[in-house]
Amino acid sequence: MAALVTQGAPRAAPSIVLPAVTAPRSASRRLAYPRRADGATRVAERWAPPTFVVAPEPTPTETLVQALDTAYRSAPSLQAQRYALRSTDEDYALALAETRATSQLQLTGGYTRTDPGDLTESRRSLADRLLSPNVVDNSLSAELIVDQPLLTGGRAAADREIATHTIDAGRAQLRGTEGDLFLQVITVYADIRRDTRVLALREANLKQLTTTLDEVRARQEAGELTRTDIAQTETQYDVAAAQFNTTSEQLQQDRAAFAALVGRDPGVLAPEPNLPQFPSSIERAFVVAARLNPELDQAIASERASRSRIAAAAAEGQPRLSLRGTATLSGQASPLRARDADHGFAGQAVLTVPLVNGGRVGALVAQARDRNAADRIGIEATRRQMVQAMVASWNAVAIAQRNQSIQTSQLGSARVYDEGTFEEYRAGLRSTFDVLFAHAALRDAEIALVASQRDAYVAQATLLRRMGVLEARSLMTGTPLYGPAENLREAVARGARPWDGALRSIDAFDRRIPEQGGIEQPAIGTTPPALAPARTVRELEPTGHSPNLPLSGTIGAPRAATTVRKP
Repeated sequence: MAALVTQGAPRAAPSIVLPAVTAPRSASRRLAYPRRADGATRVAERWAPPTFVVAPEPTPTETLVQALDTAYRSAPSLQAQRYALRSTDEDYALALAETRATSQLQLTGGYTRTDPGDLTESRRSLADRLLSPNVVDNSLSAELIVDQPLLTGGRAAADREIATHTIDAGRAQLRGTEGDLFLQVITVYADIRRDTRVLALREANLKQLTTTLDEVRARQEAGELTRTDIAQTETQYDVAAAQFNTTSEQLQQDRAAFAALVGRDPGVLAPEPNLPQFPSSIERAFVVAARLNPELDQAIASERASRSRIAAAAAEGQPRLSLRGTATLSGQASPLRARDADHGFAGQAVLTVPLVNGGRVGALVAQARDRNAADRIGIEATRRQMVQAMVASWNAVAIAQRNQSIQTSQLGSARVYDEGTFEEYRAGLRSTFDVLFAHAALRDAEIALVASQRDAYVAQATLLRRMGVLEARSLMTGTPLYGPAENLREAVARGARPWDGALRSIDAFDRRIPEQGGIEQPAIGTTPPALAPARTVRELEPTGHSPNLPLSGTIGAPRAATTVRKP
């Protein structure tokens, strides 16, 4: 009997109270049990075995494609990542601004009043002293400065490459976010489908157990069974009721997860469709993943960006050349007469040559090289994680498919076992325990098959996610796709000039391509590796002691209470 009460829902969850599911405690009918010539007891011929009828699924109102389409359009996580990518696009616009002309206008106005001393007063004419006892001076000057960079030592070109690769990494991250969202939607969709079907099976099981319990009680009243048979049946009914409650709560949790991802409560979900793009072999999956996996693309783009940062760091020590034009206007502010003002125009070529920087440039270059080495190693780490996840997903699909074949055969055997056990029970050849055990075995086989079907489907979606094809452009048609390139074009066009391309070509003339050095690894020794000496761990006693003395300076002390004097 222990095997009967340990069968649970596909996923454990706290039970909820459902008023409709309570164990019946009184017999609903009385039956007569005639005896055969040999003295054995048998069930009345007019009594039919308890039927197991699963309620038919209602007409679907929602498909998986509709759920994915809604999530693609409105999921907050995906929208936030899109705006994060838009902000990254502006990095390229900032890099373009480094080779564009800048201009500024400076206006300076001044007023001075001087009370002349004897020496100054003696130098002034009599008329000036009579007309203005004080010396007053006011001035106004305007200066327009235009600066056009020509050579930045390769810094502007390197910044443009950094921005380009950073945008590529951001787009790959956006694809990864989209794939994660779709995988979550598919998973919760399959969970709702599974738990809905399991709930229907458990509800039908409760109805069948109710009929069985009535039969057992009727036989007990006829003196054919004992209270042990009643207790066995009631126990199994209570277990089934608890499993029904658990599955009901799990279904509500899945529906809440669906609403969080899609933005609305789910309707009646249609059966899961076959997912497109599934590979014919694991080798084909690896080929596609090497080209489309978003995490691998992001790692490669990040490495390229850090490689360009080496050139940007080296450009800090390179000469810079710019053209500067200045127009000035200076004169008296009051009264303001343009013809009395002085006009000046100047043009300059400014060459800045760094000489001594205290080792700053060398430190920046070394820092950039080390970060690039870390990113290069990160590519291999990402590739290994991708391969591991793909192998696990592929095997999960294969095992789930094998389990479905086994469980389909098991389900057929369990049906024969259940029907035969009950027929033998009617003839008095089987006990109540045998009937309940057969019922439980059949229900467990049905639920296990439903769970395996869900596991296979989710594993297929997980494999597609790791391949990089679990996204709108590969799964669906008719959904307007988000185009990240449009925002980049707007950022590039902002402030553009017809001669920008020529100036960027001039600036890139002295750009130096950084060389990648080798990645240092620990030296290979001739001594074979061995584990350091260790002592055998003695038998330990459990302890309830936990050190709770905080480190010095890591916790505050309460302030001393102050005495308040009443007036």
